[in-house]
Amino acid sequence: MVSEELKRLCERLGPEFEETQEPGPYVGVEQLTSKFGAFYEKVRSLVDYKEVHVIRRSAIRRILKRQVYLERATNIGVTLLKELVSAGYLPNNHVPEAKGISVQDIVRKWMLLRSDGLSPALALDFAAIEVERYIFPDRLAELVMDAFYASLEHDVVYQGAKGKDNSLLTYAACRRSLLNEDRAGLVYALTLRQVPETAAVGQTDQYLAVVAPNILRAVRNADSVATDPLIWKVSARLRNRALYYSVLLEVLRSYGKGAEIIFEDEEKLRELVRTIIEKKQKQQRKVLRISGRRAVIYLLLTKILLGVVLEWPYEHFILGSANYLALGTNALFHPILLFMMVTFLGYERKGISRVVEGVSAIVHGRELPQVFIKPPVNRSTFFFVMCFYIVLFSASFGLILWTLISLHFNVVSILLFFMFLTLVSYFGLRIRTTAHHWEPAPEKPSTLSMVWNLFTYPIVRTGRWFSVRFSTVNVFVLFLDFLVEVPFKAFLGIFDASLSFIKEHRVDTY
Repeated sequence: MVSEELKRLCERLGPEFEETQEPGPYVGVEQLTSKFGAFYEKVRSLVDYKEVHVIRRSAIRRILKRQVYLERATNIGVTLLKELVSAGYLPNNHVPEAKGISVQDIVRKWMLLRSDGLSPALALDFAAIEVERYIFPDRLAELVMDAFYASLEHDVVYQGAKGKDNSLLTYAACRRSLLNEDRAGLVYALTLRQVPETAAVGQTDQYLAVVAPNILRAVRNADSVATDPLIWKVSARLRNRALYYSVLLEVLRSYGKGAEIIFEDEEKLRELVRTIIEKKQKQQRKVLRISGRRAVIYLLLTKILLGVVLEWPYEHFILGSANYLALGTNALFHPILLFMMVTFLGYERKGISRVVEGVSAIVHGRELPQVFIKPPVNRSTFFFVMCFYIVLFSASFGLILWTLISLHFNVVSILLFFMFLTLVSYFGLRIRTTAHHWEPAPEKPSTLSMVWNLFTYPIVRTGRWFSVRFSTVNVFVLFLDFLVEVPFKAFLGIFDASLSFIKEHRVDTY
């Protein structure tokens, strides 16, 4: 018997979830222009590593930043749509130009809120998120997300957690585990949950001035929740259940309201779940290869640049001699390490069967175990934990430092080696985690993996710290944004207009 929760979810899948062709005129560019634009996006994705699911939003944010701050564009809506078509993110001659009005209103709203005190970075983030939601709506994912949260709202038990909004913590953890939201996406979603009118479009300046204090207060609260370390702990504990709902989302995408018939047939449901998991795992391995290749190329370019700008000049002009072993190691070791991390992955054989059982339990309303989140450690325990961490940190970094010194690495070479070792370890781990998205978490990790995780934990944590602090520092991106993209996009616009003019007049001559 299908659970009431799933029945209600199927009933909510009305006609609005079916794709319809909207009336024109449509945003279009010449075919040659779109090829040039798509090629540029591919090049840029190599030097600005982003996870696959945020590439499109990152492109929207980049275009908005250029149009708002550099070009001071007035008709941002249609211009943004045209650039997205040119870059290959939107189909040619398919998106109505009328959508540009709503896009313009969205950008205007967040720029006004920026004037009222919202940070410029968050204003751009929220504008990009809202524009993406408007142009590429995924209401079904939000419905499944709400069902996922509803099933866990009372099943996640915080032991001893005081002074925190546990419902918002659970909601944020659900979004991170199911939708893989980044920090900006979490802050926006949590703000929207507290102040639903935040998503209103086309409101007057007077209305925005009235609601601005509530929105800014909600943003501050949402940011404190989104950055709470507890989010990572809870989302990790919800990983398997999020996987089950991801499979249900795929079933609903394929069958819509008819999914209820699938849910009632246990044998057919199990067969379909197996098919979905096997297909998604193959796709994920393909994405892993692409992400890994992009990350390795980005890392190799960065290492070569730093070697030419910092490491070699320091050895040549200050030390008076070059250590080619150190130069070669720093140039090649980290890309090779990252390549090995994203290439050699193990897969659990019994994982598919566990997913099938989990999906079946949700569909038929069988009770799943509660998730207990342990209370924060007390001061005495925290002291011993910190002492143990310091020992781990000293052992991990001390052993590597001793090896580098024995190979006659200089100070600059050692610093660069450690910085990239931590960053590569962190990003490689993130890529590997993404690759295992369609697999359940192992029930009992092996002793060897636990020992290895203990040794690498300080390295990964340091890499995460570097990533958060220096995420905006990218020489290649700065070069492309300020010296390449602005003139290239201007040329692309003139080129497209010229091709359209030639085509029109060629028709007139016949």
